[in-house]
Amino acid sequence: MIQARSVRLAAVIVLGGAVALATSACGGPMQAGAAAVVQGQRTTDATVQDQVASIVSLVQHNNLQQGDVTDEERSALAKAQINLLVQQAVWQKVADDNGVKVTAADDAKEHSALVEQARGSLQGTKFTGSDNEAVALADAESQQNSSGLAPSSVPVYSHIQALVTAVIDDQATKLRVDPNDQNSLPALQGAILPMLSKASTQIDVKISPRYGSFDASTRQVVAAQTSWIRPTKAQVAAAAAAQAQQQQSQ
Repeated sequence: MIQARSVRLAAVIVLGGAVALATSACGGPMQAGAAAVVQGQRTTDATVQDQVASIVSLVQHNNLQQGDVTDEERSALAKAQINLLVQQAVWQKVADDNGVKVTAADDAKEHSALVEQARGSLQGTKFTGSDNEAVALADAESQQNSSGLAPSSVPVYSHIQALVTAVIDDQATKLRVDPNDQNSLPALQGAILPMLSKASTQIDVKISPRYGSFDASTRQVVAAQTSWIRPTKAQVAAAAAAQAQQQQSQ
């Protein structure tokens, strides 16, 4: 994951464990061709496969990985795209329940900060891609902390960050603590974790078992041991061509 820029956003690292609870709401029949349906919004298998292809193309084009991507890696990347949508739904529910509003300007501010941080980390490289590709590549370069972001998922990630910031600021005001003070974290976590847990039981989430399962003992989404997500050479080539076209338009 791209490093948090402040104590306030660092709280999401600790609070993020509760986000996995949202997947406990999954189940029920899936529509044909659907990877997930989150709060009524359907994400198709084709969309997830294209997202995985775009990540594969990005990391290979920038020499972060040589050779084929393993089944385990594909499975993790596919799960990451679904998990991002679930995280967004959980934080949106918490924000809505508390009357917290996030504007387009808030999203743009978070996106701009992520882009600035990402391009800063890529200085000294020959990367000339789009802003979203820069954020995705910087995320991929973080290796063990990688969120598995596809370029097309960056706006969702930015919105989640905006929601997190708004919710933490709202609770900090109510608790009369400084959201940027490390000593405030226990109080903020104590207030927000129950909200995340409650929201996770109330959102409507259906996830195809092909993308993994929910492990109640660890409260984590466990990716399938094998992955049927195998972007073809044509898909990876198409993703590479799209990225090259964006670079030329910069």
